[in-house]
Amino acid sequence: MNYPLLIEHILREAKLYQKYVQLLENNGNIYVQYMNNSECFWDQIMMEHALFIRGLLDPSETELINSADAFAADYAALLNSCHNARNRTLAVDSMTETRKFRDFKTEGVKGIESCQIRSLILPLLADHVLREANHFIRILEN
Repeated sequence: MNYPLLIEHILREAKLYQKYVQLLENNGNIYVQYMNNSECFWDQIMMEHALFIRGLLDPSETELINSADAFAADYAALLNSCHNARNRTLAVDSMTETRKFRDFKTEGVKGIESCQIRSLILPLLADHVLREANHFIRILEN
């Protein structure tokens, strides 16, 4: 049983990967013009991660739920700004937020693995969303 948004999320990631492979096969590189689209894409992915985390936490984990809600709201604002920026990226804002979110996810992985966080989140899923935050940070650093 999965959220419909999760299925859409996975499909969007697969389509982006396919697009990048096609660009690399046809042109040998990924154009700079795709950077803004990439930033918007990953801001949305991070926002959805926050929503999924919130939805998979035990209702007793109020503080973590509130933190996940705050991250979702922050990424929603970044996503809105990103769409309005057109060709200009907002990498500094996305980097700051994503580093904070990465730290939150890192603590989440530790808490889930040590059974200190009550949730339906599997350790492998927690690690996956952490790796995607690190991937976004690497994109923003380039």
